[in-house]
Formats: sequence, structure tokens, C-alpha cells
Amino acid sequence: MDTLAIKKRIRDFDQSLAERFWQGDDVESLIHERASFMDECLTEIWRAVFGDTSNLALLAVGGYGRAELHPHSDLDLLILVRSHRHAGDAVAEFVRHLWDFGQTVGHSVRTPRECRSAGRDDLTIITALYDRRYITGSEALTGKLDDILTAKPVWSGKDYFRAKVDELHARHERQSDVEYSLEPNIKTSPGGLRDLQTLGWLSKRQFGTANPHDHHRLGLISGRDRDWFVERIKFLWRVRFGLHILAGREEDRLLFDYQRDLAARLGYEDTETRPGVEHFMHAYYRRVLELRQICEILLQHFETITFLDDPQPVVEPINERFQLRRGYIEAVHENVFAENPSALLEVFVIMAGRDDNVAVGAQTIGWLRNCLRLIDDDFRNDPENTRLFMELLRAPHTLVTQLGRMRRYGVLGRYIPEFGRVIGQMQHDLFHIYTVDAHTMMVIRFMQRFTREESAREFPLASRIVRELPKIELLYIAGFFHDIGKGRGGDHSNLGADDAVSFCRRHGLPADETDLLDFLVRSHLVMSTTAQRKDINDPEVVASFARLVRTEERLNYLYALTVADINATNPTLWTDWRSTLLGQLYVATRNLLREGPGFQVSRDAKVERRQRQAEATLAAKNIDHADYAAIWNGAGEGFFLQHTPGEAAWITERLLIELASSEHIVLVTDVKGGDYGKGATEVFICMPDRENLFADSVMALDRQRLSIVNARIATGADGRCYDSFFVLDHQGKALSDPALRESVREKLLDALTRPGAGPGRGSRRIPRTLKHFAVPTEVTLQSPDRSGISQLTVVSSDRPGLLAEIGSTFVELDIEVHQARINTLGERIEDIFQISGKGRRPIEGEATIGRIRSVLTERLDAMVRDGAR
Repeated sequence: MDTLAIKKRIRDFDQSLAERFWQGDDVESLIHERASFMDECLTEIWRAVFGDTSNLALLAVGGYGRAELHPHSDLDLLILVRSHRHAGDAVAEFVRHLWDFGQTVGHSVRTPRECRSAGRDDLTIITALYDRRYITGSEALTGKLDDILTAKPVWSGKDYFRAKVDELHARHERQSDVEYSLEPNIKTSPGGLRDLQTLGWLSKRQFGTANPHDHHRLGLISGRDRDWFVERIKFLWRVRFGLHILAGREEDRLLFDYQRDLAARLGYEDTETRPGVEHFMHAYYRRVLELRQICEILLQHFETITFLDDPQPVVEPINERFQLRRGYIEAVHENVFAENPSALLEVFVIMAGRDDNVAVGAQTIGWLRNCLRLIDDDFRNDPENTRLFMELLRAPHTLVTQLGRMRRYGVLGRYIPEFGRVIGQMQHDLFHIYTVDAHTMMVIRFMQRFTREESAREFPLASRIVRELPKIELLYIAGFFHDIGKGRGGDHSNLGADDAVSFCRRHGLPADETDLLDFLVRSHLVMSTTAQRKDINDPEVVASFARLVRTEERLNYLYALTVADINATNPTLWTDWRSTLLGQLYVATRNLLREGPGFQVSRDAKVERRQRQAEATLAAKNIDHADYAAIWNGAGEGFFLQHTPGEAAWITERLLIELASSEHIVLVTDVKGGDYGKGATEVFICMPDRENLFADSVMALDRQRLSIVNARIATGADGRCYDSFFVLDHQGKALSDPALRESVREKLLDALTRPGAGPGRGSRRIPRTLKHFAVPTEVTLQSPDRSGISQLTVVSSDRPGLLAEIGSTFVELDIEVHQARINTLGERIEDIFQISGKGRRPIEGEATIGRIRSVLTERLDAMVRDGAR
């Protein structure tokens, strides 16, 4: 056997298939050809190793058994042996040859009886055996396996159906039951290839065929659905085939790394309104949504036939149009929707009002889809239909489930055409993980979750607020429209607000509720951006936000919408710190609104009040003002804006104790979030100021894998620094472990008292997705003021280790930091530094300023370019 020749033959064949694929050859033929070609190669190797033996047989199982072999699919093999004494070392030699040829092999070695036994105990094994296909070796032994598996079914039809459906539902649950992840797994996502394979296994088990044409012949699906089914399977096969070629390995995740190239190669071109990749992904999302509809219909038919011998179910009349059978709502006859179009909404209202888990019957889904054309302008303006839709939004039980069904069946996109336009609409940014429509469904899901008592532990403030809202349906409407304007050009908030107002008028909502929804949709980003990008300890910031909000009721709705929006965007965004910031802004604004119009506390008054309260706490411990006056003067008014009186008193007392024995102090303390957040951990540094202190601090914290979410750098007239860094761990949590906190303190103190003695800046992995959505770095450097200090502003994409990179660049450029305001939340940072050259030398001259800007820009952009893998 010439192993090099076989390896070259496989490589040449795969290259030929790839060329034919990109030229547009039929993908079904290509995957079957590859399976046949590999059969020939395996037969050649088998005969070279085993010769002509009647004691072993080689079978393909799984996808290879179905003759569906994509460029880098595994070779799933069953080596069937009469007994294990016939296997010996030859089996290991055979498998080793396959690996040597560059093939990924999954194999098992079993006797026919062991196959039956293993299949009885393991759902995956029996499913793989259902796909078995003879390749070479003993046909008699293969026949014996067939006899053993078919003489008496290993699994009953009912048990197998239940197990596979449970498996499917568990898989969907792991994907949050959403088809529209922005980087979908084309195999395991809802509506993906695994769902289609599940249908095939159940169909083959029940009918002996998995062919959609046979399903049509049996009356299980319509001719239209059959054609859709075949076309959409081939579409997914084309996507997977091309993805394997581009990745050079078995890759079923449609990652951003491949989407653009794959779209171009499959013929999707840029247009004036959208790039080609968006057209491609929109085509993908539409197809998996349609496939999921067809899967739902077929599964119901399979269930009915599988359990046909069960006692006849009781038919429960609901009204003159609908009845309930086996947990499915059915139209009483095929003309229900044609004769009464309002029933297109009524069926979902009925289900949302029930506390049991019911679905729409397969035949009824077909009748409903055939009548979607009836949802036109007259339908949308019919008072009965607007009443039904508002009743749906007030339903106590399964609102999100029903909205999801309405989306899948095409009802929601027809009833609200603006929503229909965003179905499958991508969101090109770093943190959204769902399409616009899927994100919208998740927002409403979180809102409904807030109404339940069990949410109080994770979302204490949102839970309390939502359960006290006078009309929960107004919150749902705001969630439904908040992003509906995306993809049209212009400000999506304003476009969505206009759509929301039109909706309110069509549905007869009073003027005050219309005004509320206009405000919520138009301003749905304001609370988040205010909390993250402004100093919410500044009374003027809070007063400005309160003037926009105007009433406590509007504040309550806006807070609930903001929290739901953040969590539905990406669960990793809801950190302890973000929760705390939003909670602080909510409470400060609520208190200000309760004081009445015109009431406002000035910045100076707030500082003075907190100082008096902290003084009282310290006086109660017999600590005299004269003892800490220098500390307070050095720390500045920002110290009292950033800390509560209790926190300020505690830090002051600790500094007095520590300064008695050392000039270098690091304190680690909690930032409490009260009942609205879990806060963060503050690292407070007090020591004589020196060159590169800021850089050494941020690099030392970065080496400990801490994320700096906020910072305040201050240098007092006494020559000491009073620096606060607010940090979270890698999970976005405050540091709760006392041992970890002490370790952070010790390592930081060591790094700051022995500069250059410790290890250099740590290496942090840059998220792979960042390179696709990175914000180009912008650096602005103002001319120095009279004291020689310049203001440097850095705008860039947030990423691990960013502040450490800035700090190390400052060292390289001989820059000293005197003040800093750090905000590294969300996908974008806007950090402001008051800087000078060494020895407070002013930074002047176009060449010097230009070099600082160019080096910082190049260094930060290179982090993404070189670090995102």
C-alpha cells in the first residue's frame, strides 16, 4: 500500500471538490461524491491491512453513514468483529493509517450483540447505528448485525421519540431557544442541521424514510413546504461546505472571521443599503426560521402517528373557533381563519392566557400560514384586532412564547410591518449577540422575568420597580419598539419612537401613555450612557438627567427598560459595577424628583454635607479634624463626591493609622451598591508621588487579571497621590474573597515600592470578535495650560489590558500623569488624563504632540490587530 500516494489522492480530490464547489456545482452531489471517494480509499486500506476476512466488517455511521461528508467532517466508523480475538493489533494499525492520511476518525470496535447492548443503553449510539452503511469486509457479519437490530426494536417507537424530542428541546434551551445568534452554529442552533437530522432519525424510525418527497406523499407537509425544505437543506449544506473550506478544519460556527469572505464567495454583493455579508446572514436567518416552522409541523405529525394506539384524547372545546387536543390548540375547521381573520391573533391570546403549556396544532399552523395575506392595513386598523393585540400584551402567562410563535409563523411581521423588516437584521457591534428581532424578544423575556418574585435576588431594584408599574404592557411596548428603527439609516431611537407613536394611536392609547412611550423609545439609551460616561456623583449631572426624565413614573419605566436591554444585549455586560452605577443614578434622580421642581443640591453643598457627616463619624472616635485636614486637602473634593460619608471616614481613619508607620499605603475596600447593586472593589493608593506611578499601578493590577472600571487620580499639594481604582475580577464581580483582596494589596504595594523589580506587564488575550468591530483609536492632546499641564483624551474600544497598555506607553514617552478620569465600560472608552513631560515639563511643539498621538494610536490599534486571534 502506497500511503503517500493515497494521501496525495485524497488531497487532490478535496482540492478538486473545493474548486467545483466555488464554481457552483450541486452541493448534494459533492458531499455524496466525497463519501463514495472515501469509501474507496478506506476499502483499499482495509484490504491492505486485513486482507480478505470473514471475521470483520467496516461500516460508516453517523453523517458518514448517511453519505453526507463535508470537506473536514469526521469519519465515524464502526469496526464490526465476530469476536474481539479477531481484532488484534490490525485494528489499531488501520486507524493509525487513517490519521496519517490527515483524517479525523471516530471509531468503535464491537460485536453485533455489543452493538445492540450499547444502543439499548445510549441514545447517541443507537441513533448512529440507525445511520449505518456497509463499506467493506464481511457482508454476512453485517447481515447478522441487521438481524439483531431489527428482529426486535432496541428502543420502542414511543421511547425513542420522547428521548429525541427531549434532546432537541435541551439543545434549544442551551441556545436560549434563539435561532438568531450573530455567530450561529449551523449544526446545533435551533433550525440548524441537527434539527433536520433529528427529523430524519424519527422519520426513518417511523416510516423507513427521511426523504421530504416521501413526507409530502404521506400528506405530512404541503408541496410548498417540501420545496422549501429541500432548498433550505441545500442552503445549509452549501454554507457548511464553504465554511469547512475557508476554516481548513471542521468548523460549524459561522464566526465573524468567515462571514464576509463566505458571503462574497457565495455571490452576495454589497448594495447601497447593505454590505453583502448582511444580505448573506439575512438569507441564513430567514431560512433557519422557516426550517424551524417545518420541523415543528413534522414533529407534531410524527408524535400523532407514534402515539396513535394511545386512548383517544378528549377534545376540549374552547370556543366556536378553537378546541384543545393532546395539548395542542386546533382550529375546528380549515376555513376558521379565512372566515374570521381576527382568529389569526385570537389563537395566541388564548394560549397566552392559559397557565399550561399548549402549542398550535400542525394542521392549524398550515391553515394559519395560508391566510397571512389577510393581515393588511384594514386588518391592522380593525378595532377588534387592536383590542386583541393589547389583550395579548396584558396576558398573565406565556407572552414571550406566543410572540416567538407569532414571529416564526409570520404573523408578527405582518401585523407590525416595521418589525417584519428587522427579522434577521444583524447588529454590527462588539457586544450584541443576537439579531434585532431576537434581541427584542429577549428584552421582553427579561421584562416578564422581572415580574416574578424569584428575580428579586438577581435584579432587586428592577424586580421591585416592575411589580409596581401601573401598566406592564407599556413596558413591553417600549421594549418592542426600542430597536425597531435599526437598519434604516438615521437615528434608530427617533425612528422607533415615531413607529411607537403610530402604534399607540392605532391602538387607541391615551395621550399620556403615548407621550410616555415616545419618551422611553426616543431616550432608551440615555440612562445607560449617563451612568457610564458621566460623573454621576456630580449633582449637576443628576439634575440634568432629572430634567429630561421629569417624573418618577417615567424614571421607573426607563430604569426597567435599560436593565432589560443591557441583559438582553449580552449577559456578560451586566456586571456588579454597571448594576451599581445604574442604581446610584436611579436613587439620586428619584430623590431629586421627590423634592419637587427647582430643587437641586450644588456640587459644593454636596461635598460640604458629606464632609460634615464624615467629621461626625470621626469625632465619635475621638479623631480631631486637625489630624486629617492635610489628607482631606490633598484628596480634594472629588474624594467626597466619589465616596459616601461612611466610606470617606473609614479611609481617613485607616490612612491615619497606616501613615504612623509607613508612607506607602494600599487599601482594599468594598464599594457598596445597597439594594440596587453589588458594587465593586476599590483599591486606594496613598503614597509620595513619583514618576510613572500611574503606569506602575495599572500594570500591576493588570497582571492580577483585574479589570479597572473606573479610576480617579489626584495629587495633593502635600506631594502625595490619592488614587482610587475600582476593579472587578474576570467574571465582572467584586473581590469577595478576603485572601484574594489581601493578595492584591500585597502585590500592588510591592510593585509600587520596588518599581522595576517585579515582572513586566502581563499578556492579556484580546477577544477574537474585537478585530471585527474595533473602534479606531482617537487621541486628542490640548495645548498646556498656565501650569504646564495638558489634557489628553483617548477614545478607543474597551479590551482587557487597555489601561496597562496606555500606562506602559506613557512610560515610553516620558509622560507623567497628574489627574485622570477613567471610564472603561461598554464597548467604548473615553479616558481623560492631565499630563506633562518629566518634571512637569510642558508638552509643546507639533512634532512632540504628533508623536504622542501617533504612538498611542498605533499601539492601541495594534493590540486589536495583533492580539485578536
